[in-house]
Amino acid sequence: MKKKKLLVLMLSVSLGFGVMAEEDNVVKTVNEEQTVEVADENVADSVKPKHWTLKSSLILTAEQTQIDNWAAGGYSNIAFGGLFKGFYNYLNKKHKVDNTVELAYGRTRQDLSGEGIFDKTNTWVKSDDKIELNSIYGYQAVKNWNYSGLLNLKTQFDNGYKVSSGDTIPVSAGLSPIVLTTSVGMEYKTANFSAMFSFLTGKTTFVGDRRLRGKTAHFGYTDDPDHAWKFSLGSYIKLFYQKDIFTNVNLLAKLDFFWDYEKPLIDTDINGELFLTMKISKYLSAFVSIQAAIDKDFSTALQFKERFGISIPLNF
Repeated sequence: MKKKKLLVLMLSVSLGFGVMAEEDNVVKTVNEEQTVEVADENVADSVKPKHWTLKSSLILTAEQTQIDNWAAGGYSNIAFGGLFKGFYNYLNKKHKVDNTVELAYGRTRQDLSGEGIFDKTNTWVKSDDKIELNSIYGYQAVKNWNYSGLLNLKTQFDNGYKVSSGDTIPVSAGLSPIVLTTSVGMEYKTANFSAMFSFLTGKTTFVGDRRLRGKTAHFGYTDDPDHAWKFSLGSYIKLFYQKDIFTNVNLLAKLDFFWDYEKPLIDTDINGELFLTMKISKYLSAFVSIQAAIDKDFSTALQFKERFGISIPLNF
């Protein structure tokens, strides 16, 4: 009888350990499956395509020159400026959107009176002023060619003046004029170069400041002083190139052409920009900026602007 009881007890204990082992195997299997599922999710997250590419940079400049009884002559001056560039690009299969933002502003003050830079007879004058927003949507047609639509806005922050025959004439104001360009066409794009061609482009000029209206006094932004905007239909070509051409040397170049169908081909508006940055150290860079333009609505002469300096670049 005792042997039977002992046999039953041993059988019960063995059965209990078997059940526990089976449960442990089930839990282990479930845990392994969950671990695999979690790992798969993590792998899936890690291989998800990164659709957005974001890059921003800020360049700050400052300069001060003090001259007192200097044989070679000259004027004491102080100047400062800032330049912001942002690139925000989206790519998903055949769809792409390239967005760029360029903001620049600078001011200088010269001691023309000889009474000190901050004497009330001396004034601040802007040396740089730019707002440009650019967005290009593309849908891949074949290889490097895309069907494209472009939206471009150009304006400025502050008042600007031109001296002509001794008279100071206003040529710009805050957000006036605003030049809005919209176009549809084809774009050829590689890693460093893009070229857009459009035969259907609208160029609209908005002039909120009445001082800038009127063809004779204000260079044809709008022909009628009572009209705040002017629309032109034409063809548009936009070329863009950016690349590190040497170690720590980056080149950015842009060239735009716009031909108004109501004007002779020789009156095509042309705008070219070149921006070269050279990294000197982690906290210091040198830059060269050159811009040339032909816009006969403003002047028959070539417009030219060149800047060179040492800057503190901030990338984020």
